[in-house]
Amino acid sequence: MAFREIDDDLWAIIEPHLPAQKPHIGRPRTDHRAMFNGILFVLTTGCTWSDVPRQYGTKSTVHRFHLYLAEHGIYQDIFLDLLRAGYILQKIDLGHCSTDTKDIQAKKGDRPVMMAIRK
Repeated sequence: MAFREIDDDLWAIIEPHLPAQKPHIGRPRTDHRAMFNGILFVLTTGCTWSDVPRQYGTKSTVHRFHLYLAEHGIYQDIFLDLLRAGYILQKIDLGHCSTDTKDIQAKKGDRPVMMAIRK
């Protein structure tokens, strides 16, 4: 899969969830958008953190930012907002989706949810 950086429309949805940019004192700060693109580069291409292109920041900075987003539940908030925006913009169509219920366990002998729906 080819990597594409996020566009301005996606960034407008993602940016409010990210922590505030620290003031510029001392060394120049890495841009949040560049670091987020670095995270997406790793996740899309499957490369290691040490292979993050320098334009997105150092490997440790990008990885540390990824860990921060994961530990503080920011990814979940971003995902839910992107999901809502996809429905509003009608870019998500669940007409072609399916669920494999083989791995869904019934609780204490209850019938699986799918069996109740087929009734």
